[in-house]
Amino acid sequence: MTRKSWCFKQVETPLTDDQIKGLVNKFDTDGDGKISRRELRVGLRKLGLRFATFRAMGAVRYVDANGDGVISDEEINELAKYVSKWGISVEMPMTEDQIKGVLRKFDKDGDGKISRRELKAGFKSLGLRFACFRSRRALRYADANRDGVISEEEINELARYVSKWGISLT
Repeated sequence: MTRKSWCFKQVETPLTDDQIKGLVNKFDTDGDGKISRRELRVGLRKLGLRFATFRAMGAVRYVDANGDGVISDEEINELAKYVSKWGISVEMPMTEDQIKGVLRKFDKDGDGKISRRELKAGFKSLGLRFACFRSRRALRYADANRDGVISEEEINELARYVSKWGISLT
């Protein structure tokens, strides 16, 4: 369960071609290694896309190089490029590595440490409510040597703590 309504804004990032390929491969419900127009239509509907029938028909027509009416493994890359134009956004929980990347950006003075003030400002920039309270709690949780800042060695613990808040990418 994500608590995006009171915790974080959703972070908008476009899906990469590899992510789209992984998503599209899940549409292959019969496991034959090929995606039919029907399977693509059902998958696009599950993603919440409008005009799924029209989009599936157009995608198969555009991508199907050999004209067999299905999308094979060789044609998946071309499908991923075609589908990426639609701006699909899927809610995915952030990994700890992604959270660490976001947290490292909070270090505004570039000293390699995140102060409580930087943590608070970073949480506010992400849309977190009660940023002052959360920054104090996060610092208390992750600051192992109690020096008042989160060092590079302590960022793993901070990322683990923050990952419990349900940050998601869409």
